[in-house]
Amino acid sequence: MVTKVSNKKLLELLTLSLTKKGNKHVAELIVSDLFLVLRKQYKVFPYTTLHQAVDKVKPLTGFRNVKLRGSSYKIPFFLEEDQQLKMALSWLVSSAKKSKSKISTSLAKELIQASTGQGDLIKKRNEIHKYANQNKVFAHYRWF
Repeated sequence: MVTKVSNKKLLELLTLSLTKKGNKHVAELIVSDLFLVLRKQYKVFPYTTLHQAVDKVKPLTGFRNVKLRGSSYKIPFFLEEDQQLKMALSWLVSSAKKSKSKISTSLAKELIQASTGQGDLIKKRNEIHKYANQNKVFAHYRWF
């Protein structure tokens, strides 16, 4: 499962997920700091690390709530490539924001953990896939 997304588009999606209150310039500065931290501190190539982390974190399935006959069901469905990327990047950014350190260093740490296949985001992805596998019996409610 290798992403067929260009570096430019992936950087654009990352800056958009980091943008707060329309301050895109601040988000671009955070991304440039992130790349410096990845190069200097961890001595890895930033683009390959970003691609590997997104590939290992992105979920294949999502859920929709469907209310049918008075009860609510979580229906699993397959996500498109863009939705997978956006969800993976939002997970990475939200987990980096939970840390009390500088966002670029915490995001670099999350990217390194995700690219090696460790960390909370990999567990989260696996739990979502397990939950989707359990709820696939409700998949025929998808059209309601």
